Amino acid sequence: MRFDADGVPVRGNSPRIGIRLASRGVGHHAFTRTRKKQKAVATDEFPPTLRAAHFLKTETGGQRILLSRQQRQELSRISLRLRLAPRMVVYREDTPANWVFVVSEGAVKCYRELPSGKTDLSAFIFPHDLFGLAKNGRYFNSARAITWSTVYSLSIDELTQLVRRDADLQFHFLTKVTHELRESQQRGILLKRRDAVGRLAMFLMMMHERMPEVEHDGHDIPLPMTRSDIAAFVGLSLESVSRAGAKLERQGIIKFKSRHVATIVDSGRLAMLAAAV
Repeated sequence: MRFDADGVPVRGNSPRIGIRLASRGVGHHAFTRTRKKQKAVATDEFPPTLRAAHFLKTETGGQRILLSRQQRQELSRISLRLRLAPRMVVYREDTPANWVFVVSEGAVKCYRELPSGKTDLSAFIFPHDLFGLAKNGRYFNSARAITWSTVYSLSIDELTQLVRRDADLQFHFLTKVTHELRESQQRGILLKRRDAVGRLAMFLMMMHERMPEVEHDGHDIPLPMTRSDIAAFVGLSLESVSRAGAKLERQGIIKFKSRHVATIVDSGRLAMLAAAV
């Protein structure tokens, strides 16, 4: 893989055209064009992969890494690895969907800006998750980095060709899409709940299950997003989320170590509350 003078991966036959990470600050797309070239370090040290809970019966029953080493290398061959700063836009709604993305580290949020001025935050994306939902060749929503994040962008055209040649890879992508469908349905159940405390409890359980590889003592729940993002995701006001969090603390179920870490104090009661739909 070739690189330009800014350390940007250059793909294709022309050494003069590439795609690079924008460096102009918040509010700009993650991609722009460049016409300079220079060698740099290769970007396939940590090839992209996917993680999901299988829809077939397995021995472990939990989430697992899906792709083989060879499949990860194949995806690495058709991808670019990008470093995103917090709040950097990856793509905007209704723009041409030429890429799908896999998170390697960090966190991303997917959202739609409504005519009312409100934001419909539909998903939080974590390591080994796939995003870039499209309809008729255009992105269905927008995506923005929450924290410093590393993502792989995969050309849709090249990914389509690769998946058509590899039935096993096709099955893995089906497994991942099925996993994401379950997550979406779970959020639908969350939004139907009338109690704010129950919604927040269910959200915390979802986040705990979504990040099994995070290094913690098994009781900490990393919350890289803002409280406003949480409120948008669970369909509550910021004040309602704050009151619900305070009530969970008073009941001895959750303790918030900081704005970005919640500790499970009573896992049994939290699970019961989250399941009480």
